[in-house]
Amino acid sequence: MGAKKPLFEVIASEIKDSINRDEYKPGMLMPNETALQEIFSSSRTTIRRAVDLLVEEGLVVRKNGVGLYVQPKLTAQNILEMTGVMKTDTNENLKKDIKDFYIRKAGKFYAEKFGIKENELVYSIKFVQKSEHGVTLDRLILPLSLYPDLQAKDFQIINIIELVNSGKYKLFELEQELQLILAGNEQIKNMHINENDPVFKLSSVFYAENEMPIAIQYHYEDAESTKYVVDFN
Repeated sequence: MGAKKPLFEVIASEIKDSINRDEYKPGMLMPNETALQEIFSSSRTTIRRAVDLLVEEGLVVRKNGVGLYVQPKLTAQNILEMTGVMKTDTNENLKKDIKDFYIRKAGKFYAEKFGIKENELVYSIKFVQKSEHGVTLDRLILPLSLYPDLQAKDFQIINIIELVNSGKYKLFELEQELQLILAGNEQIKNMHINENDPVFKLSSVFYAENEMPIAIQYHYEDAESTKYVVDFN
């Protein structure tokens, strides 16, 4: 008869099973260590050792001030392989300052884009990120019916592709268009740049395997401090 497993290993195994069953989805928040103590009726030390084990295995990530989340599966290289477009210096890990997070009617434009009715609801989310190179601006549109449990805090810990992949349908294909535009009122206000400064606008449409659009993103960056890699193969 084999030796009995230590309790922290048993708990780590149960958490791993929950991850594999998608109870805790890649890139999303999971219960913190205090909550796990209650779930497993175990001590702080035991839970800490269980989480340490999962962190060592690359399944769970600790983020100061946020908590625990499941390691994202998609990387910048995955994005390049999927779309042919990728920034040379990604800022996925920078803190997001959410400017808008509200629900609105799709209207004619987004109803046509998503193949839904004009009065169906969508999330409209705007956020900025600051780095040594400047400020970026993003606008994300998501159908409410596909992301019924979406919360603002989800944006603090994962990149956009992981967020899109957390809805009712898995991301299968990503279509992107890169344009050089002149800064308008929204870019001037949020990115702290001047009128008519050159700005890269990266428009992305995210599709499920059934060719159904599941999200739309508009990403803006100062063209004078940004470089992109485009793969035409």
